[in-house]
Amino acid sequence: RRPREQKQSQGEMEEEVNAGSPGIKRGFEMPINTTAGFAPTATTHKRMALDRGPTDELPGAKLGNGPPWSLQGTYIETRSGGLGNSATGMSRESSPGAQSAAGPDREMVLEELRILEMQCVELAQRLDEEGEEMDEDDEPLQEAKQTRAYIRHLEELNKRLQTTTDVRCVAMLEQALAQSPNCDVKLLFEDGQTHLSAHRGMLCAASEEFRCMFRSGMVEERQGVVKIPPGISLQSMKGFLEWVYLGRGARENSLSDGREMWLLAEMYDVGGIQEWLVDSGITDASVMAAYEFSQVPEGERAVIATACFRHAARGLGGLEESHLKGVHYNAAHDLLQARSSTNQAGAGVWRVVKEGFQFVERWWRANEGTFGPEAREGAKKLVAGFDIAKLPVKLIRSVVEPSGLVDQETLQELYTLYGTKSIYEVEYSIMRTFGTHGCEAGQLSDDVCLVAVDGSGPNQRLAVTDPGNHHVLIFSVETGEVIATVGSEGKEAGEFLWPMGVAFNSRGDLFVSDPHQDRIQVFDCAGRYIRGFGQEGSGRGQLSYPTGIAITPKGELVVADGGNHRVQVLRQDGTFVRTIGEDGEGGEATFSNPGGVAVGSDGSIVVAAHRGHHGVHVFDDSGHFVRSIGSQGGGKGACLS
Repeated sequence: RRPREQKQSQGEMEEEVNAGSPGIKRGFEMPINTTAGFAPTATTHKRMALDRGPTDELPGAKLGNGPPWSLQGTYIETRSGGLGNSATGMSRESSPGAQSAAGPDREMVLEELRILEMQCVELAQRLDEEGEEMDEDDEPLQEAKQTRAYIRHLEELNKRLQTTTDVRCVAMLEQALAQSPNCDVKLLFEDGQTHLSAHRGMLCAASEEFRCMFRSGMVEERQGVVKIPPGISLQSMKGFLEWVYLGRGARENSLSDGREMWLLAEMYDVGGIQEWLVDSGITDASVMAAYEFSQVPEGERAVIATACFRHAARGLGGLEESHLKGVHYNAAHDLLQARSSTNQAGAGVWRVVKEGFQFVERWWRANEGTFGPEAREGAKKLVAGFDIAKLPVKLIRSVVEPSGLVDQETLQELYTLYGTKSIYEVEYSIMRTFGTHGCEAGQLSDDVCLVAVDGSGPNQRLAVTDPGNHHVLIFSVETGEVIATVGSEGKEAGEFLWPMGVAFNSRGDLFVSDPHQDRIQVFDCAGRYIRGFGQEGSGRGQLSYPTGIAITPKGELVVADGGNHRVQVLRQDGTFVRTIGEDGEGGEATFSNPGGVAVGSDGSIVVAAHRGHHGVHVFDDSGHFVRSIGSQGGGKGACLS
């Protein structure tokens, strides 16, 4: 910081910074600092400064899909580059080579930025204290403007210097991969013939392990030779060097084996590689190899298994036979369990079972030649863990039976259970689609809830509750056009907080449940507010989180009073008529947070009993219990929840 009387103009400040950075000018020439063991010829300098495009065209700057755990990957997602990447654990201050690559000029700029940021904080405090008494010409305001302008200038200069650093690191990596004589370290492989080259300063910047090697008095320091452990391929070592030089994975990593990269990171204590492999490297092509690697009892690899389980839970449908070849039974079993443990309830269960069955079939075909009869037996054991009864009969006939992995006795039991004419074989086609996605008027969110239909023929209307947008849309069934938008977000009359149930009466008036405000609201055919009723409580006519509603042939309103674990029958003005059911799980006429209700043409009332019941309760028009329908399970007539 300078005393105020010594403040410089913006132009003088620029001159001072550029004077301290003789190699960095407005035209962005890039003379290479040669103290890092890199002495380019004039031709090389011209090629770097003029022939290359922007930095995203340099080697290693291309975006892609993440690093592989086996030799099946593509380009790796590029992280922020340069030796200063905090993810790599590298420090310019710890290495002469890294210092010279970045140059002292950038450190000066960064230090200047730190000082100015502190000054801005002090100025902000002064402005908070005195700002009301100042005008535009007062010194603190002018000083703040000048300081902020200078910070913007230094930030731009910092970006240019960072780009220069990246370009230099890429050029030095090219030297190492080409085994240039300018490199001062030889990386020697087990056969004693194959080798790569590197710069001592870059290795030391990346790892304390390398720093110890080169000050130990051993062969690494005396001869500049580092012996690569057995089992590491040439390609993986190239990928490792790419990370060391650039602080990110790119072209060479895309061809490397992630398991070998993990081992190299462990051996040489290079930060960032393992985190990067776990975050970005688990794909359909690599998940099986990564999981089997995680089961080797060496090092800390539980994080790999966890990442593999997360990937498997999202689905195994993308794994091809080539990805499963050579994978042992235990690995297939564990990842299949991770997938099967998701979505154990709901309409999508049969899809999970179908996907798992097809995964097992591909695993069996991929390994039949490798493991012989054991592969078939393993596949049968895996399939035995599925509840195949959750599959539609059509899939059992087209997928399960032809595979030969399920015995005929089991198949016959399934066919007997379903019968020859199973409801699950009925397929429906889409006749018409209503609405568009969005949050504007006339659009629907992802939270579309319940519907009701009114009228017939050309005048038939469809009401749809959209809790996410806090309104109800009314469509023409024939045209699919929006006729009216009912309500908006709020707590006033005619407004909703997460509307759910809808029902039409014989006049076409629309009833809407507003559970978060414990009330029912009524609107006319045009969507105009008429009245509302209900208040929070457990007494007669009081409501607690009402959801599903329906109108009986007698004109009475049936309300699923979820928070009170009951169903209430009310008149259309909200007057109490009677209560149906009571709080409980598993018994006749008991409910636990009932949700949906429906009314038959004879006045019978059907209630989704919800938790603990696995079915629905049926009552007559007077509210007397008639029967329960459904049982727990995935077969015919059974409910999952």
